[in-house]
Amino acid sequence: MMGALRLDGGRQSEPNLRGSGDQSPAAETDLRKVSAHLSPDRAAVFMALITMTGRSFSTDDVIEAVQHNPDLPSALKFLTHTCPICRDQVSFSKIITMTHCSCFLCQSCFTSCFSVAIKERAVHQLTCPQCGQPEIRSQGALEESMDYFNLLDTQIRHFLPPDIHELFQRKLRDRALQEMPRFCWCAHCSFGMLHESDLLRMDCPSCRKSTCSQCRSPWSPHHQGLSCAEFKAWQQQTQQDRDSSMWVYKTIECPSCQFIFSLSKGGCLHFTCSQCRHQFCGGCSQRFALGPACSFSALCASRGLHAHHPRDCLYHLRDWSVARLHRLLQHYRVSPSWLEPSSGSLAQCGQTVACFVPELRDDSGMTKEEPCGRPAPYGGYCQAHYKERLVEQINRCGADPAVLFSPAEVIAELRRWSIVVPTRKPEEPEPLYAHRLHLVLTNCLPLMKQRSTPSVTSAEAPPTPPVHSQRPNQSDDV
Repeated sequence: MMGALRLDGGRQSEPNLRGSGDQSPAAETDLRKVSAHLSPDRAAVFMALITMTGRSFSTDDVIEAVQHNPDLPSALKFLTHTCPICRDQVSFSKIITMTHCSCFLCQSCFTSCFSVAIKERAVHQLTCPQCGQPEIRSQGALEESMDYFNLLDTQIRHFLPPDIHELFQRKLRDRALQEMPRFCWCAHCSFGMLHESDLLRMDCPSCRKSTCSQCRSPWSPHHQGLSCAEFKAWQQQTQQDRDSSMWVYKTIECPSCQFIFSLSKGGCLHFTCSQCRHQFCGGCSQRFALGPACSFSALCASRGLHAHHPRDCLYHLRDWSVARLHRLLQHYRVSPSWLEPSSGSLAQCGQTVACFVPELRDDSGMTKEEPCGRPAPYGGYCQAHYKERLVEQINRCGADPAVLFSPAEVIAELRRWSIVVPTRKPEEPEPLYAHRLHLVLTNCLPLMKQRSTPSVTSAEAPPTPPVHSQRPNQSDDV
């Protein structure tokens, strides 16, 4: 692409000289000076374009057009390419054509689309934002797609900031490593390695914790001597009544790339996957998004980083009292052996113990795992961690908190999901109206549907959530 014409001892022509059909004498004089540096034919094309009624081209774009095109029609075509995404008209030099399809978009849309995609998605999702080509999602297809990624790398290096390009190359490298049969990520940290041994247990030299090299789950002594299928069956069998020492850690799967992490309990619910950078809630897997990127409601545009949590997510239920959480479990006839009295058994005995659940904490820039340490009146748990365990039991048995909602809470829940609230009929008894409200809530917004794409009537449903890292992040919503 030729550079912009330079005037007045090397100064670049003013980009704000635009044609509108009616030029002031001073502006017309400036345009005449610019056209004086062109051949007579090109100067005529330049003046015709810059003064064209109903058009507003920048001087630099018009100069570029007349330098690359011999006549008015071709120069006008050069200047009037419409981006199919933003619908803006831009010059041909600002159009980027995708390498493996016939789609094109303007430079601004290319930069914004791929900047967001590289930050939030896995490598196999970095395809054309219009047609989704090429198909590179299948396992083992990375080698066949390297010509696409090599060309894409050239475009990203040219149009995107260096830090985004570096992240793209890092994700491409990590995906290539994952294609290697013996490469395995540690389930506890972001370290990866080649596991040449035939043993299932793989010891990480970075965090010194162990991972199963086949099922990629955190290593457990119970896995020793069992195949991955047998160990998974054993886990399912003992899940309902596992002891407290096993509960202090949990595994969480990224809903975008399915990478599995081992996490400490407690802390913020906002996670970012260390592999694909997907942001999601650790309680319900719903996607976190900045306001403009969330399509659920027009109101989301003014919000910061947020997610739309279902009503049975820990995000909401952690504000309930212990007694109310107990009542919800009792309603569903669930009473695990570790259930404590609502007032706290140790508190009744006058004993003071500290919560033993480990949490990640920052210490002089280093992340350390330390016991919670707060008073633990609930069988060794503080109130926050005991509530977290109760909510896990509620989620496991599929209990719907709506069974304990007051009419005011039902109305608030309907409005939160943009469901039209039924109007109370004249002389309708309060209990009958409350029952009708509950029916609308449970029929229009069942829990399973709420955890995927909510059924809303006056707003566009949010996209299915995608991941978070080993340690939680902070956001406006948690």
